[in-house]
Amino acid sequence: MQKENVRPVQSKNEQIMHLQVTDGLAVAVIQNASFEFIMPTKDVALGYGVSASTIRSHKNQQKDELIENVHFISRVQNLDGRSNLQSKQILWTKAGIIRLGFFIKSERAKLFRDWAESVILNYSAPAIQLPAITKRKHNRLTQDRMISILADIAQIDDKQLRLSLISKLGIS
Repeated sequence: MQKENVRPVQSKNEQIMHLQVTDGLAVAVIQNASFEFIMPTKDVALGYGVSASTIRSHKNQQKDELIENVHFISRVQNLDGRSNLQSKQILWTKAGIIRLGFFIKSERAKLFRDWAESVILNYSAPAIQLPAITKRKHNRLTQDRMISILADIAQIDDKQLRLSLISKLGIS
């Protein structure tokens, strides 16, 4: 993964980074304080090798699984910087990029999912310290323990009980 170009965007808190996915394919990733990073629909579509309308179609068809402010955010942007011409822009969060991958099946989509996993899991996910695994204490019958038990059994006066205990230990 290479950073090719970093330039400021709308907000002082956001920057666009163009990241290399594969040879000849770079996508725009926007750093974002709330979601760590977000991606425009056109770049997500480019990554998955589909049209932006396919991404919008999945967003509309999967309303129960693609949730605003979790998987994507909506932002109004000024088209020419001077007039009141505005457009609604959909930007995808890390979770949304992964979730879209469940719906898009193609060879390029597989490559993009691999890249997205790598970026999201290896570079931006915090390391989690899981508690240490406690080893189970096995009650194994060692040779020393067996001898100690047999010595105790030998002190039992009741012959039937002594023979019963010895047979339960597997010694006959």
